[in-house]
Amino acid sequence: MPSLEELFISICAEVEKELKKVLKGLLSGPMVKGYLPQSWVFKTEIETITFHVDKKGNASVISGMGEEPDVTVSIDHEYLAAALTTREKPGFECKNLDIKFHTGKGQTAFGFLRKRLGL
Repeated sequence: MPSLEELFISICAEVEKELKKVLKGLLSGPMVKGYLPQSWVFKTEIETITFHVDKKGNASVISGMGEEPDVTVSIDHEYLAAALTTREKPGFECKNLDIKFHTGKGQTAFGFLRKRLGL
């Protein structure tokens, strides 16, 4: 089973490419910039990672729990790995899913992006 860190590396490249394009927009740039930075923690029974996007649209992933997350997602490893691999909801139920929003900007961003992660 792939590690979350491995799966998020390709997601980081995608997010950076798209966000940097959006941040250059006259209308979209200032609006999106207001939601940055973002830190999302993903906790499974196997590992914990933090997915972070800074104000300039640079995305990174670190092992462990980052400081002051906007969102914490506790989820089954197998389910999250399948969702991140296919970017669709897996064909089986998630036994453990608990999403905690620590900031309003995190809740808004997660609501907008969750389907792109297969959640």
